[in-house]
Amino acid sequence: CKIMKRVLIISILVFSFLSSKSQQSVMFSQYFTNDVIYNPAISGSKDYNQFTLQSRQQWLGFEGAPLSANISYHGSLNNRSAMGGYLEYDRTTPSNQTNLQINYAYHVPLNSDNTYLSFGLGAKVMYYYLNFEPGKLPPGYDPAYNDRAFEKFLGDASSGLYLYNEKLHIGYSVINMLQSSFNEEVGDGFGKNIEERVYYGMAGYKIKIDRDWYIEPSFLLRHRDNGDPEYNFSTRLFYMDQIWTGLSIRSNQSLAFSVGTNSGKIQFAYSFDHYFGEISQYQLGTHEITMSIMIPNPVKGY
Repeated sequence: CKIMKRVLIISILVFSFLSSKSQQSVMFSQYFTNDVIYNPAISGSKDYNQFTLQSRQQWLGFEGAPLSANISYHGSLNNRSAMGGYLEYDRTTPSNQTNLQINYAYHVPLNSDNTYLSFGLGAKVMYYYLNFEPGKLPPGYDPAYNDRAFEKFLGDASSGLYLYNEKLHIGYSVINMLQSSFNEEVGDGFGKNIEERVYYGMAGYKIKIDRDWYIEPSFLLRHRDNGDPEYNFSTRLFYMDQIWTGLSIRSNQSLAFSVGTNSGKIQFAYSFDHYFGEISQYQLGTHEITMSIMIPNPVKGY
């Protein structure tokens, strides 16, 4: 029923966002289409400059369900240096978060096969806004619930390493390195509310089947200081590098199906997440849409 939905979503979101450590990064099912948001060292690693628009509507049909969207761009400045960044908005009622990050990466060639090791740093500014509507609060008193609005600007940093060539990529990064603090307690006994340090690991490898077909297994792992590891294992099948389809298994009890196409220098991708957990009966799945523009970069000869 509608009341049960409201109570369930408020409970889930409050537990997630008003714990002693909060503000974790969004984990998209299509991480492979916009990987620069997870690791600043990826900036400039493509043969082109990439401009991407991406959105994720989670738990469609669920009132107050999470919505995430971002705009990213990165590209090479010369044969060693690169810059990039992204603007990200994340709404998880009753909280809203906007991040602006600027990245710098330095790429070191390792051999004649165009294998590079990249070192990246990112500087982030975050705006966080929290506001419960009194009419939507659960009955009774709970120190975790408060109808008083709260807002804060924070700064933080990230770093990463990225090894890559035409077939292989391996990366590791740390987000929210400084664990900036909001300097206010969420409620009695909850302790200080600080940004949560997040660790990402990723890898992928292209396996050629014949002249026109290849597959690319990959994964994205996320670990927090006080949490269990989360994962997304994916396999995509490509035809002539123009169209692809993929399947992902995620640790949040979901299975994601994705499709994508390249039209000239524009890439489109769509994915649908189906949940198998208890929450599946209250929602209609999660939808993601990504559009990327591949901008020619004379430094890379593209």
